[in-house]
Amino acid sequence: MSSLQPFIVFEGIDGAGTTTQAKRLVDLFCRAGADALFTCEPTDLPTGALIRTILAGDDSVQPETLALLFAADRREHLYHPDRGVLATIRAGSTVVCDRYLFSSLAYQGVTTDPTLVELLNSQFPLPRHLVFIDTSLEESDRRMSSRPRRDRLEEESLQRRVASRYRQVIDRYQDRIAVHRIDGNQDEATVFADIVAALADDFPVLSR
Repeated sequence: MSSLQPFIVFEGIDGAGTTTQAKRLVDLFCRAGADALFTCEPTDLPTGALIRTILAGDDSVQPETLALLFAADRREHLYHPDRGVLATIRAGSTVVCDRYLFSSLAYQGVTTDPTLVELLNSQFPLPRHLVFIDTSLEESDRRMSSRPRRDRLEEESLQRRVASRYRQVIDRYQDRIAVHRIDGNQDEATVFADIVAALADDFPVLSR
């Protein structure tokens, strides 16, 4: 798999703060005068909407079906002619994505055959930068305690298995892309400062 520049992906277990930090990074890019776009998976495309409905509802699907749906949504996310990641990068913007194929390898990798999940995601390009917010289960659970309801992937028993799997997945990409491990147990501002410091060499605009 090739890597895309400029494409930055945020990963971490639920409650790690990936959405918050990714949006803060896009805001900093924009305030510095650089074009940047926040995006996420599942997407707001029809494929992503279906996934969100399944995760939030009472009806379940087979784990393999969910893995296939995530891969289908990722393909639409990348290759949509107007709103896709590739089209946005070609237009000159930096893309900052909350979750990508690493989430599938971690989450679906513990609920179904990991070989299937790897095969489904094997042709997708890698990001240039992966920001992994490494957060303890205790801290992530504390942050999610205020949520009125958790979806299927946020259940504590699954999160425990995913946390271990995530670290294994991230380790495999250390020599292929720029992986930045950030201590997610710190306060929000400190986590963000660490992220900016990690990315500043490739994106000098963040240091202005």
